[in-house]
Amino acid sequence: MKVYGVTGLPGSGKSIISRIAKKDGIHSISMGDVIRKEAEKQNCTTGEAAVNLRKKYGNNVVADRCIQEIYKHSRKRNKKKTPVKKMHKSNNRYAPPKKYKKIEQDIYIIEGIRSPQEVQYFRKRFKNFKIIAIHSNPEERFNRLIRRKRSDDSPDYKVFLERDRRELDFGIGEVIALADYMLINEGHIQKFKTSVRVLIQNEIKPRTHYNPNPGKNKNKTKLNRRPNKGRKQYIKYDSSRKIYNKKKR
Repeated sequence: MKVYGVTGLPGSGKSIISRIAKKDGIHSISMGDVIRKEAEKQNCTTGEAAVNLRKKYGNNVVADRCIQEIYKHSRKRNKKKTPVKKMHKSNNRYAPPKKYKKIEQDIYIIEGIRSPQEVQYFRKRFKNFKIIAIHSNPEERFNRLIRRKRSDDSPDYKVFLERDRRELDFGIGEVIALADYMLINEGHIQKFKTSVRVLIQNEIKPRTHYNPNPGKNKNKTKLNRRPNKGRKQYIKYDSSRKIYNKKKR
């Protein structure tokens, strides 16, 4: 199981990573959704709900609920045991393609990590847990929040700055500083999406070539080489008879 955490200030573009990852079959979990559900129950703002949750159940309450959801999703997936069929094409165009079955590894993305305590909590549960941080300037983030019009997004710039200070009080600045990968989301959105796809293909879910017998057949000729059709015939000059004879070498 591979688990990655995504961190960044509000409006930086964390949900874009989740949407692109879902297209590649990666399940994503949002810590903000957990807080928003609790805010609906308590009939208060998300900021108040986040503070109330941590005061009542501890600093790792949101992280613990995300871990439970990951384990629940993994158990359901493993019960199905549906292997993915893929075709392996060789370099030789005349050779028929080989079929093999491959069960994909469980990969999860946790969106919205805010404190270093949550990072330590995830690293105790998942080996090789890594963090992806997104950076964007405040003006662009504020304009994005206005466009998306979520319930916890305010059109007032002062409220936006207060929200940033509250996030920084949780320790999100330390999480960004300790991130394993850093993505810049400034300028055209397509550049950021391209960098996200490159990160997924190279690091999160790399595409490797299938080899049914690794370590073997190293010294064999490549499939795209032409096979030898017997020994070649060379013309040899016979000095005694002064004629050319065909002999095999």
